[in-house]
Amino acid sequence: MTYTSPNSQKPFDQLSYLISELKLIVNHRPLRWVTCWFNGGAHVIISYRLDRCGYLLFKHSWSAFRLLLLPYQMLTRLLGGDHDIHYKADIGRGLKVLHPALGLVVSSTAIVGKGLLLTGGNCIGIRRSTRPGDLTLGDYVMLGANAVVLGPVHIGNNVQIGAGAVVTHDASDGEVLIGVPAKPKEPHNSDK
Repeated sequence: MTYTSPNSQKPFDQLSYLISELKLIVNHRPLRWVTCWFNGGAHVIISYRLDRCGYLLFKHSWSAFRLLLLPYQMLTRLLGGDHDIHYKADIGRGLKVLHPALGLVVSSTAIVGKGLLLTGGNCIGIRRSTRPGDLTLGDYVMLGANAVVLGPVHIGNNVQIGAGAVVTHDASDGEVLIGVPAKPKEPHNSDK
């Protein structure tokens, strides 16, 4: 079975995604358009979106062309902290990065819906070889500090992954995952 991405595969849609993500950072405060360029998370998002746009535009030739972005990539590392979001990773609109200095890794095989929130120190990776569609995260998934998702795994929509959790199994919509290995949090019973 082949998995179809819910995200646009048109190269220049990545630029509209980028603009909407910068607007999330600015949050209706006009002065932030001046200061958002000093936000490390903004540089991570800009770097990824430009890289992804180039890949969708040039496909397999992008590896050679991306050398042109090398000076900006190096500057981004200084301004935004360590990150390795692969240009083949398919991330929907609304990517938000809070503390990139803690490090970020997203595998090339990841397919992620809209509204991904990376708190910092996060890894969305693989344990063994995977095909496209084997590592998927739904819409509005939030990873707490140092949370890790290791595929092949399918994470539903509106899932929250607690700080330090290591997810190695599928999760349904709306679950809160905590622990190592991550398990759904038990509902709080206030009748005791």
